[in-house]
Amino acid sequence: MTDSTRPIQRHQPLSAQIAERVRERIESGEWPVGHRVPGEHELAEAMGTSRNTVREALRGLVHAGLLEARPGDGTYVLASTELEVALKRRASREEINNVFEVRAALEQYGARRAAEQANAAQIETLTQLLDERDAHTDIEEYLATDLAFHLELVRASGNRLLGDLYQDLHQQSTGLPGEGDAQQRNTALRARWHDEDPHRAILEAIKKRDPDAAVAAVTLLMEQANTLCGESLEETLPQTRKP
Repeated sequence: MTDSTRPIQRHQPLSAQIAERVRERIESGEWPVGHRVPGEHELAEAMGTSRNTVREALRGLVHAGLLEARPGDGTYVLASTELEVALKRRASREEINNVFEVRAALEQYGARRAAEQANAAQIETLTQLLDERDAHTDIEEYLATDLAFHLELVRASGNRLLGDLYQDLHQQSTGLPGEGDAQQRNTALRARWHDEDPHRAILEAIKKRDPDAAVAAVTLLMEQANTLCGESLEETLPQTRKP
């Protein structure tokens, strides 16, 4: 790890430039959530600056919610983006059905756009993820691959910000009180779907370039999931139903 060769920008405070370099590592995944950030001395040496400058940069990122300082232990990555931090704070003040509604709306739009413009490689990835998911017997592996499918679906919209919003909101909503036992709910959904899995309908709609069918399949999926949570999207998303 070295940034000492990167030029210093005179128009920007040095601590802000160091903070940006740390932020880049976090957002790229080089330093994932839970990663222990190198110490001040190591960072200062790698970035060609003083420990005081590094300390100021890290303090700002702690205040922003990206990092967490643990006295006597070190500094750890707490969130992947400041957007995630903001959504976490906002979602924690909302009722669970409101969070689900927003997440559903993002996925509906993502599915529509994916049906309009997903390329062959993205469609192949979606197909592989569903096949891999259905091959899992372990529920945790099943759920992880299912999430990967949904994230890839929204990213296939071609809108990177939409993908980031969906990912961060999904992470917050899965940890909110009131959702119930996620594994138990998804096990019940898996048993219900059998040969009529809405995920397959979403994929087929994307392959056929049918945006309306993609949205309808997402809506059905969300309604089934929310029914098992004691919630329903029937009243909140009526405009997405096909005649």
